[in-house]
Amino acid sequence: MRSRVRSFIAATAVAVAAVTGGVVAAAPAGAAPPPRNLPKLSIWSDIISTVGDHDFCRGAFRVGLSSPKRGVTRLTLVSSGFTGNGGGWKRNPRCSFAVGIYNSNGLITLSEKYFTTSFGSRRGEITTQEIVTGSGLRTLGVGTYAVRTPVRLPQSYPASLTYIAP
Repeated sequence: MRSRVRSFIAATAVAVAAVTGGVVAAAPAGAAPPPRNLPKLSIWSDIISTVGDHDFCRGAFRVGLSSPKRGVTRLTLVSSGFTGNGGGWKRNPRCSFAVGIYNSNGLITLSEKYFTTSFGSRRGEITTQEIVTGSGLRTLGVGTYAVRTPVRLPQSYPASLTYIAP
């Protein structure tokens, strides 16, 4: 036979489990936390100054790295504002250029990726790209190239970012 104290403790435990289980189950599901910025070593700088495709457009952007999931690196380019000269810039205040990304493990280049982007005169514009890098020590080279030529003509001094990819 059970004693009254043991029965009370068992009933209390069942009630607490039911209440907390109900509260936890009734809570709204939140979105996944945003990816954290990855610490990186940049030999010269993580800011790239470049020129664009028309009317002497020029400016700079900062390169940031984060990891949304294992083996994937998200590259974020944040504009510092671009400017240009002449009537063409007043009609089209967007500076376009190609961005080249080189993924390396320190010994060999594992992959290359090119994409076209454009920034305007407003500071803080963002462009993101996800690169499958794998985990471990990685080096990303990021540089800009001319858009409207059949040859990849460099338009900036590239940045080299070394980091540990999760």
